[in-house]
Amino acid sequence: MPNTLKKAYRHIDIHAVRQAAEYLMLTNLETTTLEVKKVLRDSGYIAYQADVSHIMDVISKRSPNWGYTCNGVFRNYRFRNTFDYQLTPKTPKYSLN
Repeated sequence: MPNTLKKAYRHIDIHAVRQAAEYLMLTNLETTTLEVKKVLRDSGYIAYQADVSHIMDVISKRSPNWGYTCNGVFRNYRFRNTFDYQLTPKTPKYSLN
């Protein structure tokens, strides 16, 4: 009998998807569910596109710092840039206008 090592696969959960997505968003400034699925599969997870898409949709609705844009085919997820700096109530908030 040849000595073959089997790769142990794990099912995805919300924590694994969040970790992979945030890594990609920090590295590439944005990510898609396809990229997240590929990273998860390379890391030894059983990941299907529909499951990753559903979990990322749930995360984006729960996390105030996650945002996405949809081009009609797929969503690009990224961290929201919020600039809400105000020293005192009398000082106007920072604006480029």
